[in-house]
Amino acid sequence: MAAILGAGQELAQGRYVIEELIGEGGMAVVYRAMDTSLGRVVAVKTMNAAVAAVPGNRERFRREARMMARLSEPHVVAVHDVGEETLGGAPVPFLVMEYVRGRTLGAHLRERPGGLPLDRSLRITADVLRALAASHAQGMVHRDIKPANVLVAGDGSVKVTDFGIARALSQDGAGTAPTGTGVVIGTPHYMAPEQFEGRGGVDERADLYAVGVMLFELLTGTVPFDADTGNAIGYQHCTMAPPTLAETGADVPSTVEDIVARALAKSRQDRFPDARSMRLAVERLLPKRLEEEAGHRPTVLDGGAGAGEAGLHEARTRTGAGAWGAGPAELRHGAGPRDGSGHPHPPLAPPAHAPAPGAPPAPPGYAADGYAVPPAAPAYVLPPTAPFGAPAVPGEPRSLRERRRLIGRSYGLVALTLLLDVLVYRGAIPRGLVVLPLTSSACGFWLAGKGGAASPAESHRVGSGLLQASALIPLVVHVALGLAALIDLGTVVSGP
Repeated sequence: MAAILGAGQELAQGRYVIEELIGEGGMAVVYRAMDTSLGRVVAVKTMNAAVAAVPGNRERFRREARMMARLSEPHVVAVHDVGEETLGGAPVPFLVMEYVRGRTLGAHLRERPGGLPLDRSLRITADVLRALAASHAQGMVHRDIKPANVLVAGDGSVKVTDFGIARALSQDGAGTAPTGTGVVIGTPHYMAPEQFEGRGGVDERADLYAVGVMLFELLTGTVPFDADTGNAIGYQHCTMAPPTLAETGADVPSTVEDIVARALAKSRQDRFPDARSMRLAVERLLPKRLEEEAGHRPTVLDGGAGAGEAGLHEARTRTGAGAWGAGPAELRHGAGPRDGSGHPHPPLAPPAHAPAPGAPPAPPGYAADGYAVPPAAPAYVLPPTAPFGAPAVPGEPRSLRERRRLIGRSYGLVALTLLLDVLVYRGAIPRGLVVLPLTSSACGFWLAGKGGAASPAESHRVGSGLLQASALIPLVVHVALGLAALIDLGTVVSGP
């Protein structure tokens, strides 16, 4: 058990005053605290006392905290200080980090069991990959990427946390060998096969596997592998092919399927070589990404968390630099936006001053001061969400999830029709109401036909053939029940 600090308890000779507990896990406890020296709210994370008692762990913890403090990346929770305090008679190290007002990405997903929209999922993933690229450049492998370790601030910006403790427990001073503590670092649902198998030299591609699992969950609301125990989940990660997004009912472009499939490859040699490569693949699907970074617009998650929500780890962050300052990495290295022919646009300049009186008008495509004005990027608009049972766009095929629901309802109407037939046969309801099971059977037949029908565009999807086969049963049953009801109805109409 980690030592639980009470409100008002002081650390570092009174500099940090604990205010309240805001998070607790198997290896650490996180508190909101006040930095009395600088007058700011911070997050204090204390290491589990039992883990801190293992020889060498405290020094590794401090070393990794110093490495984290060198990270200069707006999507990584910043480390302000590190120290050690005697708690429960034993020395326990602690980290002082920036306090992010918001909620975890996991909390947002729990409110949206069907997953998030495609564009938001991709933007969040790209920001997480930015954070990982910065940490991997410092030789730091996170090992526990998951929605619970991604914080969404009140302004919608995304930050990754929990780098130091996982690294401190899993690596020795050289950063290559296990500590021998017998602790497996990670969460089973998001761990790469090599982490379960205990292969040596777990590297940054294990983090990319976890990002692939998280992107799968963002788009579908479920993880690709699940079971009752961690060992069973690990067996699936190591031996079973992950389901496709289409199999879970997610309608996404094939390029998104390709990104997820590559990230979830069993062999790390088949995954993306690094976080930057995967980020670029994700950002190619976001036409307005560079425009938003130049305009200081943060990654928005459904409006972000409310301003009054409890914080988790305070500094405001942005996804990009100033409009006239350094932009994203591609712009800083000369790979800025390009026109339709593939040539780079002339660089943007600060807003022009008003032209002098009598000055000739600027030529087309240029501002009054002569600076070239790039053409406006086309708007990136996702198709609207369609009501249940209807395609997202008229003429487009239904998703597998919608077809499953239609067929499922047809099975439910089979049970309802049988119940009504029994009631009519036993005289519980007047025989003249035999029209009720007839109507129920007709509706069930229609639903089964809609769910089982597959256009040429749908027939190639994995699972479409199984849906067609499963729809045959209610179709046949409803035909039989409908004919029986028609015969009864004819008998009622013709009289005795």
